[in-house]
Amino acid sequence: MNDFPYPEIKPFERLQVSDGLMINSERWRLAHEYHHHRQNMQYQSLFLPGIICGLGVAPIAAPADLPAKFRDGRWVQIQPGIAIDLHGNFIVVPEPLDFRISSEAFDLKIEIVYLVLNYVDPAKLKRLPSNEVLVETFRVNERTGLPLNTDIEICRLAIAEGILEIQKPIDMFAPSVSQLDLRYRLQAKLRPQNLINIACLNSSNNKQRLISQNFKFLGQALTSLAPSLSLIEPIGNLNINAEIGLGNLINYHLIYLTSEQIPTLNEATQLALQEYIANGNLILIEASIRNTHLENLLTIQQELKSASTKLKRTSASAIDQSSIQAELQTEIEAIAIKVNSHTQDLLNSFSSLVPQASSMLAFSDLARDHPLRSQPFLFDRLPAIAEQPIQILAGGGVIIVMGDLSTIWGGNSDQELTRENLRTCQELGINILNYAAQRSVIAAAIQVNPKYTNISNTQPETEQRRVTNMIDQLK
Repeated sequence: MNDFPYPEIKPFERLQVSDGLMINSERWRLAHEYHHHRQNMQYQSLFLPGIICGLGVAPIAAPADLPAKFRDGRWVQIQPGIAIDLHGNFIVVPEPLDFRISSEAFDLKIEIVYLVLNYVDPAKLKRLPSNEVLVETFRVNERTGLPLNTDIEICRLAIAEGILEIQKPIDMFAPSVSQLDLRYRLQAKLRPQNLINIACLNSSNNKQRLISQNFKFLGQALTSLAPSLSLIEPIGNLNINAEIGLGNLINYHLIYLTSEQIPTLNEATQLALQEYIANGNLILIEASIRNTHLENLLTIQQELKSASTKLKRTSASAIDQSSIQAELQTEIEAIAIKVNSHTQDLLNSFSSLVPQASSMLAFSDLARDHPLRSQPFLFDRLPAIAEQPIQILAGGGVIIVMGDLSTIWGGNSDQELTRENLRTCQELGINILNYAAQRSVIAAAIQVNPKYTNISNTQPETEQRRVTNMIDQLK
């Protein structure tokens, strides 16, 4: 989804009414604008813009009463419907509207045409002074560039050079040239509590596309699994070979990179990532351990723990079970030492390049109410992916995933995965996104916004601030 902004933060102003007040047009306008502004702020704060109902688009024959040069296959009919725009304005199309697509494509290029609606304030239109009733209206715009945030897209269309004959799509989810495309229409809905903006460091366009696709599929799962969180698209793409500054990173809540990329980071990018973490953001590092000694150790550790769990469920005698359980526990503790040793070796290989504000803890060592383990999905232990275990370490602003977790989100894994595997890995990924969003929100909430610092130093205190200060002094 898009990163739709919240309304501007400013107080409401309404008419102060007293006996004997003379009502004129200016005061009447002020009284009504207060309610209009309040309603718009409510919808803009709580809802995202989009289509509420209707507003279908269908190809039609050209009206017969038009000149011959306009009677072609470029006509569509916009059906009645309701939408709400970015500023909380309702757009009402009360009756069918015929519209002709006038854009052309040249030089054998495919041109994308966007059909959008915009709210029109009738008070800003030229009108006869005798009109006592103003009807809120709208405007249909045809764009060849990407729609603006204030636009409500109702249709898009790919056109080619030559004669255009607009048609209904044969496959609604894969329309061809000249066929109506309604896949990208946004529906009005409740605003998510948190938005997550992600960027990937990469040096390969092909790998970037795969990673972006993985996160995109994870973002789609948010709609049904965690609607309070939403992923901003498109996924950012940062060139790992460039000298990246904090200004390039600060707008993202999470930066993704692989352990293989870390040694290639230049000094400027390393410094920027340190500042990025200090600002309350999150770095997600994925380290593949396929065909490594650590993978074998984790597999053995998982098998030992499974055997211990199964033993507790058997009906063996208490004496036999106790002795076997003791042997298993000894083996588990021994393998845990080896796992920790190999894990620490991996951390040491790049810890100096991505410094930590706090020590790294294994997933199982995190508190049970830690967001990574409990929000929004509760995890007692990490899942195995196609019987291959993964390891997660977290500390401060860095999460390290040892295993191929992200490939599962987009279905790019070459392993045989069950539906349960896919859903469990998605839920774990959503916990990571939620953790990144929460860190960013809390970090921003405890910072002084420089936007208002200069204002407070140069402008006199408002009446509200004076009253607040006086109350504090009286306590």
